[in-house]
Amino acid sequence: MAENIALIKEVHEGMSIKAAEGLACEYLEKIGMGSIALKRISACQSVEIFYVMLIRALMMPQEQICILAPFLLIKHLSGLDELLANIALLNDKKDIIILDTYSNELHYKGCECHIVK
Repeated sequence: MAENIALIKEVHEGMSIKAAEGLACEYLEKIGMGSIALKRISACQSVEIFYVMLIRALMMPQEQICILAPFLLIKHLSGLDELLANIALLNDKKDIIILDTYSNELHYKGCECHIVK
């Protein structure tokens, strides 16, 4: 997965493969997922794939990231606490918006998310 993440920096910024993969591994280590660095997508769980997509988005120049329906993207996601904690570990400058359906509203109760209806 590190190769997959690294492609963003390689293509968009011309970063060397070694430097880009090193940066990708740093991001994965921050959230305790360094073990997936050498895995292929077919060997990953939905939560691991989600974090790879998030890290790729964080490497892009856009200032906002929109996460659409995390409870559909990540199988067996019981709550947002761990997800939000990992986002905080990875992100220090982007505006991250989570969009979801009303049917998942109960999952957000007690969460430190700002909910707009």
